[in-house]
Amino acid sequence: MLRRSHKKSRGGCLECYASEAPSESLLTPLKSSHERPTSPGDFHSQTSIIQGDNTSPSTASLSNSRSPPPFSIKNHEDPTFDEAVNLNHMELLIHLTSDQGLFPDIGAREGDFHSDISYALELGLESPYLLYQQLAISARHLAFLHPNSSTSYLHEAVTLQTRAVSLFNATWSACPQVDQSNCVPILLFSSILGHHLLADTLAKRDPDGLKAFITHYMQCVQMHRGTVTVAMSAWPLLMESKLEPILSWSSGFTSRLPRGNHCQQLKDLIEAADGLGEEEKAACWPAIQRLQVGFDATLAEEERQANRNHMIFTWPMLVPPELTNLLAARRPEILVMLAYYAVLLHYGRNLWQVGNAGAYILGIIVDYLGLEWEHWLEYPREMVARDS
Repeated sequence: MLRRSHKKSRGGCLECYASEAPSESLLTPLKSSHERPTSPGDFHSQTSIIQGDNTSPSTASLSNSRSPPPFSIKNHEDPTFDEAVNLNHMELLIHLTSDQGLFPDIGAREGDFHSDISYALELGLESPYLLYQQLAISARHLAFLHPNSSTSYLHEAVTLQTRAVSLFNATWSACPQVDQSNCVPILLFSSILGHHLLADTLAKRDPDGLKAFITHYMQCVQMHRGTVTVAMSAWPLLMESKLEPILSWSSGFTSRLPRGNHCQQLKDLIEAADGLGEEEKAACWPAIQRLQVGFDATLAEEERQANRNHMIFTWPMLVPPELTNLLAARRPEILVMLAYYAVLLHYGRNLWQVGNAGAYILGIIVDYLGLEWEHWLEYPREMVARDS
């Protein structure tokens, strides 16, 4: 039995997320000072016995000042009932199943939103870490939708997410392998968690500017890489699962050949960079290619809406580790590449996870690099200014 959920605190705070390499643990526990909530799946059915009043009118006392109630309810209330039925969790569950804006980038099968969510919830009953994470991202979305109650919802999101990762780590420790029995819930869990952390990362506005953002973004990228690890290790099994249509759609999208030339100046910069070795340059090409695929989809009038912003969520996942190391070192050429990704974010600013993050990230990159790199940032700045 999980410990009783504490009452909501208006003073809840978001915790820092620490991530490890996927080879050691697919996901790293999130530290939190919050108590664990009551399990949303631990609902014990309780029955109150309602009986009709058998008092006959002919025998009722005429001296009574009040008539007896039409029904009398025997007290069979279980003292743990309030713990088992958590109305906060019910709100999150209803929102999860009713608001299609929660996952705007999933567009493989239009009209199948409810069946996809139902499938994920069914898996969550067998793998509670997945259920907790679904409730956590529902709370995170509600924090966006209701700014006046955001502190409460954010606290709920952190608490549920922390519990989800704790349950996953415990499950993974007991059986540290991906097989047919767990590949789907693990992939869904890591994917939803990655979306959640990306939303948190893009919402941060630290006074340390670029340095703080890179720290948060690196943690998000490492978490996304866990999704790729799961997918690659169990791809044949996943292709036999109900996720096959979505995975095939996503794989086909990210494998497209680039058509436009929006990233040509970025390619010229990397090619001429004396400070980058050949292996480092080689790691840049697929990242630039996928950025261009993202621009092609975003700016194509005939593109499906779900495809337009899909690269926003997949680019951090597919960035090669060598490029990640260069980003952590804040290499100027890689920061310029990040500025192009910021333009993609700006085009997707209608998404609840993104907002004005694109313009913000581009601004802190411009401030950090200074006048020396103004020429290489001119094109991203023009694209953002034209579309503002």
